[in-house]
Amino acid sequence: MHHKTRLEQYQIFLDFIAEDIRKESYLTSRRLLGVFFWCFLVPACLSIAILILVRVQVLPPRMRASLDWLLLVFPVLYSLYILGSEVLAQLPFLLKKGGAAVALKQAFKESRWRDRVSQGLRSSLGELKKDEWEWMILQFSIDLEAMRYRTKYLTALAGAVFFMIMQGIDSLADAPEESVGWIKILGPGKMQWFTSNNQMQFVGLGLFLVLLYLSGNQSTRTYQKYLDCARLNLHI
Repeated sequence: MHHKTRLEQYQIFLDFIAEDIRKESYLTSRRLLGVFFWCFLVPACLSIAILILVRVQVLPPRMRASLDWLLLVFPVLYSLYILGSEVLAQLPFLLKKGGAAVALKQAFKESRWRDRVSQGLRSSLGELKKDEWEWMILQFSIDLEAMRYRTKYLTALAGAVFFMIMQGIDSLADAPEESVGWIKILGPGKMQWFTSNNQMQFVGLGLFLVLLYLSGNQSTRTYQKYLDCARLNLHI
């Protein structure tokens, strides 16, 4: 019987994680799609529509700064929806049992999930020695660290790209120079400048980058849970 090498075992380990995530990712995919649609796509389309209406002189240019505040409506409403469906829904149980009971209930759900995944890993990989489990855990830990670095890098890159896109959109608006008010913000050892017309865009960019970073962190947190299940198999 062919004995699997450590790299072959690691590939089976990764395939198991990918398949298990695929089975459980339907709700997560819908949530990420909702975040992209309501927090980025709809505000971007609305911003383009406002720009076009100003360019064709359907709307006066002075109304643009006021209408930009509408871009926050959709992300805020979606955030309130998520808050109500996931946090406020637990409020009756929280008032009845207390905060400790809610936390322990969630801990039991996580423990049951870890037990299922640990058994699945043992079934897929077969009987592994302790040093083989340790090698696999070390490999996946290194890969997770690389994923965390990639998330930070992509967030910074997205910030630079979208900043340039916003600057390009502003250049198309041809706002009169006298209508631009400059606000000077002084800090310890630094100086920053913002135009009053661009404040709303910086807020929107900040919200998008926060959502992008948290989304990437959520993915690595999911992989971290599988790494914890592999660690549990060291003690069986």
